[in-house]
Amino acid sequence: MKTRLKNLLFNLFLVFLSLVFSFIFIEKIVLKYFSPVTDIPRVIHIDGMTRYKPNQKGVYRLANEYSAPFSINKNGWNSHHKEYLVERNQKLRIAIIGDSYIAGLETGYKFAIPYLLEEGLGPDEVEVYAFGIGGAHLAQYLHIFREEVIRFNPDIVVFLIIHNDFAPSYRKVQMASGRYGGTFLTLSLLPGNSIKVVPPKPYNSFWDLLLDFRTIRFSFYQYKLRTKISYIKNFVLDRQYKMNVDAEGLRNNFNSDKIVADYVVKEIASIAEIKNINLIFAMNGDTQSIYESIPSIDPSLTLKLNAMMGEIVKNRGGDFIDLHETFKNDFEVNNIKFEFKTDGHWNPYGHMKATETILNAIKRVLKMRVSMN
Repeated sequence: MKTRLKNLLFNLFLVFLSLVFSFIFIEKIVLKYFSPVTDIPRVIHIDGMTRYKPNQKGVYRLANEYSAPFSINKNGWNSHHKEYLVERNQKLRIAIIGDSYIAGLETGYKFAIPYLLEEGLGPDEVEVYAFGIGGAHLAQYLHIFREEVIRFNPDIVVFLIIHNDFAPSYRKVQMASGRYGGTFLTLSLLPGNSIKVVPPKPYNSFWDLLLDFRTIRFSFYQYKLRTKISYIKNFVLDRQYKMNVDAEGLRNNFNSDKIVADYVVKEIASIAEIKNINLIFAMNGDTQSIYESIPSIDPSLTLKLNAMMGEIVKNRGGDFIDLHETFKNDFEVNNIKFEFKTDGHWNPYGHMKATETILNAIKRVLKMRVSMN
């Protein structure tokens, strides 16, 4: 009996030892010299704001589909501008706020909307400051606008709204998505439809220690292990998702979404009026329905959010752009998809088409500003 136990323990030790050596070999040899691993920009909580840690450079990779450089500037945002200046010059200044679409890690900052807008308007006359971070939502956009963007005195502020920006702003079950999602400002919907602001929380830098391991970055980021696990979980639980939003949640929480969205836009608009800032809200289209000849889920579910957001923005004096028509019209002619194959984010073509529409809206606003002056 003792001999069997001794042999079992010895065999278990050999297995453990082989796993340790395998991990070291993969970590220090394979993923360093033979299969380059994605870099992940670290984040930091400064002045009550979660942003990327300033002055980072790296290459963001996903499987074999893309490899894009990022450059986090002195202020903690992915941008071709090395530093955002508070002092104004003679250039028109535009700020654009959003989540990972504006952060542009997937495409690289030179193929994302902020850079394309500046090039389209002329970098000698216009500067575009990007304020994007993955996982941000409506409530965090308000926080970024109020605590960060205003310091730079922009003339125009553009917000890019995605369909999954609503629920995480106030629903506890969706607030803490990702390693730093729980650090964003959130809202609490109280009885009587009043809103309570829940301050952001500091970021736990423990997660950055895990990112030092190439194996972690390779598995969870480069090959989206966490996302694949979520797909399996949703399949088993028979959850239907539409544009990365729980379809049932869309049906059940529409009125709450509307209350929260109206609060955020109202707060932003009140500040913009005082500061003489023009507001433009652009919202993603339902590309999932555009691609399907027979949509698997009723497209009116997501497009109802577009219509709701458009109504709120216009009632608060802002300009609204529904990118659904832009994408729908373009796909009917060119049959080119706007997202990466293995990732739901826009590819360079998607950014280019969205930029064209936003660019036209900015030009209309500029004409209006000139006529008013």
